[in-house]
Amino acid sequence: MKIILLGPQGSGKGTQASRLAEKNGAKHISTGDIVRAEIKSGSDLGKKVQEYNDRGDLVPDETIIEMFKPHLDGADAWILDGFPRNESQAKALDEALDELGITLDKAVALEAPDDDLVARLSGRRQSEATGKIYHVEHDPPPENSSDDPGPFIQRDDDTEEAIRNRLNIYHEQTEPLKDYYERQNLLATVDAMQEIDAVTKDVLGAVGER
Repeated sequence: MKIILLGPQGSGKGTQASRLAEKNGAKHISTGDIVRAEIKSGSDLGKKVQEYNDRGDLVPDETIIEMFKPHLDGADAWILDGFPRNESQAKALDEALDELGITLDKAVALEAPDDDLVARLSGRRQSEATGKIYHVEHDPPPENSSDDPGPFIQRDDDTEEAIRNRLNIYHEQTEPLKDYYERQNLLATVDAMQEIDAVTKDVLGAVGER
């Protein structure tokens, strides 16, 4: 299984990638994790990425692909989470996969209405004591707990305004990738507002696994 997970923030890409990796041994390749690990390693590539970050510049597609290549080539099965984010990145990834002789099996888009995603994300609260994330409705912060005394705050990026701004960016830049992969007969869509187990089952079904 070699798949890309697409979807807006709050659709559960990270959760599903981790569950799928656990079920079938596929490698979960997270853009953020790879970038952080490369910077921490102090490699030449990591230093280059840090320089872009320090300047506030976007890391070029070819640099990200260079970081990904060993991970893509070194695993029999993988789930790519957080990349590509636009068509130029998708084309760069296609070229890299061609060079490596790797065939992409599926691009799975996790779909959910914006209003539901806003409700899901704006309800999050983070403990300043432990860093744990709670949800005011589905997993409320504990009261008077010695294990996690809080305080429990709403992060700046979890306000409705910030969430809707990120969703707009997703719709403008990343959502068109559904058409890109549809043209290659690689697209599958899954309702991300189902129970977590049901989403996992549908993703596995979409890629021909159970």
